Amino acid sequence: MNLTIPYPAELVRVARKVVWYDKPEQTLADLNTFLAHLMVYGAAADVAVVERYVPAEEFRRAIENAPAGVFTEDVWRRWHERYGIPVRALPRRQFPDGSFGPEPGNFSGR
Repeated sequence: MNLTIPYPAELVRVARKVVWYDKPEQTLADLNTFLAHLMVYGAAADVAVVERYVPAEEFRRAIENAPAGVFTEDVWRRWHERYGIPVRALPRRQFPDGSFGPEPGNFSGR
């Protein structure tokens, strides 16, 4: 699914909030990244706004294709439970040498 341009003003507002480092239009063009950041940084009201435009299947797809390093363990578990998806390990980055990182639970000194 792709959101269509012009994007509704309320989606632009949410995109600006949850992905503050990119232009909202750029964020909304990448639905998977937008939804992942929404699930982590969005308030319940932000999620409610987006759910009016984006079906639950897209949220599930965003979880299945989540980028590494975005979700915390708590948020990851909560969204899996919300959609009845078995909780799997957090996504990890694969480096050019074939290794993976960071080790679960050892991100940013946590």
